[in-house]
Amino acid sequence: MSLYSRLCSTIPSAVSNSSEFPSPGYAQGSAPPVLQSRLGSRRCTSNTSRYRINAHEDYISVSNESGGNKRLVVHRRDAVTVDLNKGSGLDDQNIVEDSQHVGLNGKFVVPAERVAQLKEELGMTSDELIKSLITPASALARPPISTFHVGAIGIGGSGNLYVGCNLEFANLPLYNSVHAEQFLLVNALHHRETRIEKLAISAAPCGHCRQFFSELNCADSIKFLFFNGSYSLGQLLPMRFKPTDLLEDPETPLLLLPQNNQVKFSPQAEEQIQEWRDSGNTLLVQAAEAALEECRNAYCPYSRCPASASIVTDDGGVYAGGYIESAAYNPSMLPLQSAIIDAVIDGMPCYTKMTAAILLETEGGAVQHDRTMRVNVAQIAPQADFFVLHVQNI
Repeated sequence: MSLYSRLCSTIPSAVSNSSEFPSPGYAQGSAPPVLQSRLGSRRCTSNTSRYRINAHEDYISVSNESGGNKRLVVHRRDAVTVDLNKGSGLDDQNIVEDSQHVGLNGKFVVPAERVAQLKEELGMTSDELIKSLITPASALARPPISTFHVGAIGIGGSGNLYVGCNLEFANLPLYNSVHAEQFLLVNALHHRETRIEKLAISAAPCGHCRQFFSELNCADSIKFLFFNGSYSLGQLLPMRFKPTDLLEDPETPLLLLPQNNQVKFSPQAEEQIQEWRDSGNTLLVQAAEAALEECRNAYCPYSRCPASASIVTDDGGVYAGGYIESAAYNPSMLPLQSAIIDAVIDGMPCYTKMTAAILLETEGGAVQHDRTMRVNVAQIAPQADFFVLHVQNI
């Protein structure tokens, strides 16, 4: 069956059968006009009633324009769909791959042993394997503003494979977005990876990401694979601004290496945590403790203002992430985004699953996240309680 025929039979029924998607305005069994007229283009974006449809090189996605961020994904190799009736918002765990296509099945980490098995079973090199996974990685992206899906696949020094995808946050400034390459690094960091050997990307990395990768301890050796070529960071960003341009101590541990921020809860924070213990709110206690661990490992060699965030979800999940700075300042990763990445990796389907968020930072430090994170949480998870706890030097 041709892709066009599969789309005609798959998209309308999948969309119309979901209570999340009101009738899109085209007849059952027929593809929307944008697919009929522009299916062959590499990528096109158009609005059909309340939907945005993107025809990519390897897959087509349909997302709801008016709310929820549900989407249907159809791969060119076969008809594969996301079950739109499960969960709310984006549910990446429900993406199913064609048996003829190497799939991620919603996973963001593939252990080294499985990577070796895949290479042997498929007769692929490491480069070929990570390139083959770009399309399913892109399908995991959550870009409600641009609808432009970006995927990144990296191999760590441990042999583990790490996945990254772009995240955007509706109704917030664009600078809150997470790029796929950044997601990949935070993913590796959360799994205590200490170096990235190479990564394949669905598009050339932007200057923002090239600068962000300059923070790596392995910046000079990492290889970027895209457009059928392999490039070093030196080739992509010659004469770049480096950590050593700001850091006085050449032995300062760079990004992905263990950090050692000597901080502890302030007395006021200890009191708040004890109140949570006394009231039996064990999830908030766990979230505070997880945030402290991430705060101690936050990468902040320029401001020396460690910070972290943790979030609690309605199914009892606790996720945390630390602040990550850049020598150029602007590509820095905010603590909330780092925590969200941790939750997305574990399958959090949408931000409205958050019931609480905790910010941990130094009181009166040169860099403060309170106001920014408060606004962001109120926008993406208005139902969530927001708490600020402070740390102090040991």
